[in-house]
Amino acid sequence: MVKSSSEQLYPFFQGNFSGFSDTHFVSTQSVLWKRRNITVLNLMRVSRLWRGLAEPLLYSAFYVEQEWRLQRFIDSIKENPILAEQLRTLVIMPSSSMKGLREPLSDVLVLQVLGLCHGVTAVVVDPDVLSSPMSLFQSLDSSRRLRLLSAHRLRNGGFPTLMINFSDYATLQVLELSVKDIKGHTLPFPKHITFPSLHTLVLGYLDPHALLVVGKWELPSLKKLSINRWNPTISTALIPLIQRSYDRLEFLNACMDLLHDRALYRILQAPPIHLRKLTLGIDTSGHSSPPMQLAVKPVLCHIITFGISKVGMIRPENKPAWVRFFSDPTYMPHLCSVLTDATTSLLELCLRDNLPLLDVLRSFEEVLEARGVEFKGVTNDNSSFVPIKLLQEDSFEVSISLFSPSPWLISFLYQDHNPQGKFEDV
Repeated sequence: MVKSSSEQLYPFFQGNFSGFSDTHFVSTQSVLWKRRNITVLNLMRVSRLWRGLAEPLLYSAFYVEQEWRLQRFIDSIKENPILAEQLRTLVIMPSSSMKGLREPLSDVLVLQVLGLCHGVTAVVVDPDVLSSPMSLFQSLDSSRRLRLLSAHRLRNGGFPTLMINFSDYATLQVLELSVKDIKGHTLPFPKHITFPSLHTLVLGYLDPHALLVVGKWELPSLKKLSINRWNPTISTALIPLIQRSYDRLEFLNACMDLLHDRALYRILQAPPIHLRKLTLGIDTSGHSSPPMQLAVKPVLCHIITFGISKVGMIRPENKPAWVRFFSDPTYMPHLCSVLTDATTSLLELCLRDNLPLLDVLRSFEEVLEARGVEFKGVTNDNSSFVPIKLLQEDSFEVSISLFSPSPWLISFLYQDHNPQGKFEDV
C-alpha cells in the first residue's frame, strides 16, 4: 500500500499522469516500484548477506506487463515458497507499448498467483488485459483480504459481478473504478450495498447504469472522494452519495463542472467542517473559470490546500477571474498553498512556443505571494511539489541551453530577473 503524501492533487497520488484516459493509480506507482526494484537489485549484487535482506523488498510488489513474467514469478515462488509471503501488491496493466496486445493474459495464471500469495492486499487491474476478468472478481479468497482495488474500464459482466460479491469486500479501504459499458446485462444488483471500511473512492468514467448503482452506495467511512467527470444531465445520480458523505469529507477532487452545477447548491449551503484539501480539474470540464458563486463559498471556507489539475488548459480570457478568486480572502481565508500539475517540461514548451500559460502563472504567483500563499508545480517524475519559481528557473536554463534565445525570451528574462534594470548576458 502506497502511503499518501501531505501534498497531493489526487487521493493517493502526487501530480499529473500521462498515457491514460482516466486517472490511474498505476501510472505513477509503477515508476516508483521500478525505481525501487533497481535499487534493490543493486544491493543484492553486493553480497549474499545483503541479498537476503533485500530480496523480500523485491517481491513485495509485482507489476505484470507480459504473461511470461507471470509464469516466471510463479516458478520463482514455487522454488522458494518463503517469497510468496512477501507479495502485497499485484498490478496487471499493460505498458503503453502493449496497447495493441494480441493475446490476453491468462486469468488462470493470475488466480494461481493469488492462490500462492496469501498476503496480497492490493490489486490493480485492467480487465481488458485478462482472458476472463470475471473470475478475478469471483475469487472470494482474495477479495476477503483486499484493502485496495483499482479496476479500470470494466464492461460486460465485470461491474455486475463485482457488485454481486460486494459483501466479500468488507476490508476494502481504497477503490478506484471506471466502467465503460454494462448495457444489456440483466444481472440483479443488490438493493443495499455498503463498503464499511472504504475511506477513499476514485471514480473515472462511469456508464450511466453504473452511476445509478454507485449513487446508492453506503460509505460510512468515506473521507476522500474523487469524481473525474461531471455531466449535469446524468451525473446527478451521484448527488445522494455526495450528500451522505459531505460532512465527513477531508479531501475532494472534482471536475470543475461539479461546483458550477446548481443541482449541488442545496447540499453546499453548510460548510463541510473536515474538508481541508480541494482539487478542481479542468480537462473534462466545460468550465475553465473558478467557481465564484456565493453558493460555493461554504465549501471553500476551511480549505488549506487548493489544487488545479490540468492548469495548462486555463485560457487567457479566464485569467482575470482566477486573479480575483485568489486575491479575495473571503473565498479561502485559511489558504496556505496552491498546487498545480505544471512541470518543467510544460514550461519549456510554453517558452519554446510562446504560449500564454507563463503569463497566467506569473499573475497567480504575484497575488498568492502577496497573501503569503505558496504556489507550486510538480517535478517531471511526479514525485514531489516544488515552488513554481524554481520550475521557471529550470525551464529557462534548459531552454537557453537547447534553443537560441528569441527576442521575446530575452525580454522575458530581462524583465523578470533583472529588477534593477541592468542588462546582463544570458
